[in-house]
Amino acid sequence: MRVKLTRAEQKQATRDALVEAARVLFVESGYTATTAEAIAKAAGVSRATFYLHFRSKAEIVQSHMAALEDPIAEAYARLDAIVDPTLDDVVAWLEEHAGFWREHRPEFASMEQALSHEALVSDEWFAMLRRVAEGMRNLLGRQSDPDARRRARLHVTSMLMSTDRNFHFALVQGHDENFRELVSVLAEQWLFCLRRAG
Repeated sequence: MRVKLTRAEQKQATRDALVEAARVLFVESGYTATTAEAIAKAAGVSRATFYLHFRSKAEIVQSHMAALEDPIAEAYARLDAIVDPTLDDVVAWLEEHAGFWREHRPEFASMEQALSHEALVSDEWFAMLRRVAEGMRNLLGRQSDPDARRRARLHVTSMLMSTDRNFHFALVQGHDENFRELVSVLAEQWLFCLRRAG
C-alpha cells in the first residue's frame, strides 16, 4: 500500500527532484546551457512548478552550496583543532579534504560555472568563505587585539580562497599532474598562516 504524502512532504519531494535533476543536467550540459525548462522537464514537473520552488537556476546552485557548507566548515574546524600542527598534519588534512572535493566534483563544477555568471552565487560563495573563516575559533581566538584578529581572519580567508582555486583546477578541471607537490605547497602556506596567527 502506497503511503500518501502530506502537502509539505510532496513540496519537499518536488524541490528535491528539481535539485537532483539540475545537478545531473549541470554535469551533462553545463550550467550555462541548462535552462529552467529543461530542469523542470527532467524532474517531471512544469516550468511553472519550477518557479514555485526557485526564482532561478542560480538558487539551485545556492542550495548545493548550502548543503556543502556544513561539511566544509567541519573540515576546517578539524584543521583549526590540530594543536601545534606539523607539515605532515596539514598534508594529511589536505588529502582528506581533497577526497571531499572528488566526491562532490559535480556540485563544485556547477558552482564554478555559476560563479562567473550569477552575482547571487558569487556573493554567497564569498559569504560562505567568511563564515568558514570565522568558524576557525581556535586560531582567531588567540588574537586579543581586534586589528590582529581582523588580519588573522584575512589570512585565513585568503588561504580558503587559495585552497578553493587550487582544488578547483586540480580536482574539478583535472590539472592534477603535480597534485602531490601542490598539496605540499598548500600545506606550507597553511602552516605559515596557522603559526603566524598564533
